[in-house]
Amino acid sequence: MKTLFEKFSLTFGRQRPDIEIPGSPERCIARFVAEDTNGKLWLVEKLKEAQAGWRNTLGTLLTDLHHKNVPFVHAPALTSDGRAVIIHEGVPYQMTPFIIGTDLPRPAYCADKVRGRAIGTFINTLQSAGQQIPTPLCSTPPLTEYVADIVTIITQRRPDIARQLETILPHLDTFFTEQNVIPLALAHGDCHPLNIIWHQTDIAGVIDWEFAGEKIVLYDAANCIGCVGIEHPNWLINGLVPELVATLYTQNPLFAANIHHLIPAVIALRFAWLSEWLRKDDTEMQELELDYMRLLTRSRSEIEKFWKQRYAM
Repeated sequence: MKTLFEKFSLTFGRQRPDIEIPGSPERCIARFVAEDTNGKLWLVEKLKEAQAGWRNTLGTLLTDLHHKNVPFVHAPALTSDGRAVIIHEGVPYQMTPFIIGTDLPRPAYCADKVRGRAIGTFINTLQSAGQQIPTPLCSTPPLTEYVADIVTIITQRRPDIARQLETILPHLDTFFTEQNVIPLALAHGDCHPLNIIWHQTDIAGVIDWEFAGEKIVLYDAANCIGCVGIEHPNWLINGLVPELVATLYTQNPLFAANIHHLIPAVIALRFAWLSEWLRKDDTEMQELELDYMRLLTRSRSEIEKFWKQRYAM
């Protein structure tokens, strides 16, 4: 451990197994928190070899964003020659500042308008900064291709699910046809409240940038809305979500010009979750996800009306 820290020009103090780590553990081989001799905490991640190049690209992105004073972005440790990933004992490692936050109260957080405004401000600031720095290309395929691939697999393996999708997919036709003209902007790629480190209702940091890159301007908002709304449909029109939408609509002209595609974007992104529930053979969550998609298609006009009432205030 001492040698690993030295490669980042840091001095190892001690490991901190007493600290719980938020975020997905599946995005690395192993991870732990360590403290340097100055008392600063670091998240140390042991990576797969295939991750090294992309993680180094993300390290450069986060460093650039940090230098642009984007709030809540914490730059990773760098080597003397500016690398964010090093090879230690034949394995790639990365170290990023570990930010201690407060627990996110679920599902009560969905009612917090302050959180909605904070997330909206983060997305706006991130997109603005992305216009001033080199940004990585989209790290995931366009939603049209992504959904088509998932539907093809479902049709082959789960025709029962495919039949249920027949009433959902037509609601995405216009969105998919026009997706190529929706402006792109720098996106976190997995923006939702559980990937945010909170200090009460303020943002202290944002984690899990694995899917960052240029995506449609609606992407981060759509992902966040989908994750909040599935807690309970009521939260699509109350609390955090309307404040998020209003913050983006009133401060982000590109978002505002394409807001009519927002709910279809939410639905399209839910296919990632449907794919996950199918992979895990979680029948209950598969049904919940399909019910959620149907609700979004059925209630689209009503939801959009509630949002408009908020952002037109």
